[in-house]
Amino acid sequence: MPLRLSSARVRAWLVVVLCAAFSPSAATAADCSSQAAALVKDEADLPRIDLVSPVDRPPYCITLETIMAFAGRVKAHVARCPTSEFAQRVSTWDRTRTDYAKLFGKHRCRRTL
Repeated sequence: MPLRLSSARVRAWLVVVLCAAFSPSAATAADCSSQAAALVKDEADLPRIDLVSPVDRPPYCITLETIMAFAGRVKAHVARCPTSEFAQRVSTWDRTRTDYAKLFGKHRCRRTL
């Protein structure tokens, strides 16, 4: 004979299971680790500024813009995930973003992203 549970007991059990499955801390931790992994991969794929020259304006500007956008992503990620592996490097990336923004303006680059 099947076990019969009261509907109140079933509802209470469902609430507990759903709360555990969708808790903000569990979702945030998973989100932070997946974002950090994506940043590690994207950082490895960043173009190198030392391989382009301001004389070659379009590639130079695109490189600056790409690196500035990545630095902005790092800053936003660390704001959401302060214990991330990127937390120690966020000030360096923010300084890079600021310096490259100055170069971007100096060489009259235009946004493409």
